[in-house]
Amino acid sequence: MNIREFRALTDVAFRAQGFVERRLVGQKAWSLPDAEVIRFFQPLAYRRPWGFLLSGIIGIEIPELRTWLEEHKPNQESGIFQGCFVGYNIANDSVLGEFRSLIDTPVPADLWAGLVMDQLDQIPSRLDDLIDQYRRNREPLGWLAHPHDRFAWDFLLRWRQDPDPTLHVPRMSPTGQIV
Repeated sequence: MNIREFRALTDVAFRAQGFVERRLVGQKAWSLPDAEVIRFFQPLAYRRPWGFLLSGIIGIEIPELRTWLEEHKPNQESGIFQGCFVGYNIANDSVLGEFRSLIDTPVPADLWAGLVMDQLDQIPSRLDDLIDQYRRNREPLGWLAHPHDRFAWDFLLRWRQDPDPTLHVPRMSPTGQIV
């Protein structure tokens, strides 16, 4: 098996789970068929000497926020939202970070797609429910509600309360500090 066959095999598994292929921030992603909150997995497949590794990004995109940003804060003005709203690499996850397949062994792509589906199913699909989840009990959001993403969440809360075009969008300074 080569890397193209590996990617094709994982693509079939994600489609079979009900994921929809789309482009988010210019990258291929598998998402649940949502409208208000796009819950997605952006796959990163690697060939290694011992076999294959499927890594990637679990993330959330909010189309209503993205539309507002494109209208009022285009390009660099969109600050920390030049990518998706929030996301994390599954390499940091105790379960999802173990998607490996040795050479000449079956690839459990259907199991992997199911585990990603289970993770994304814990994220609310409606924006108000997502905000409520963040405010009341962040645990089901896992790494998506990690303290390093608090600037994104704080902005979302302010924006949802009043989507004023003069709202300051946080950005990363050259020193790495969010301002």
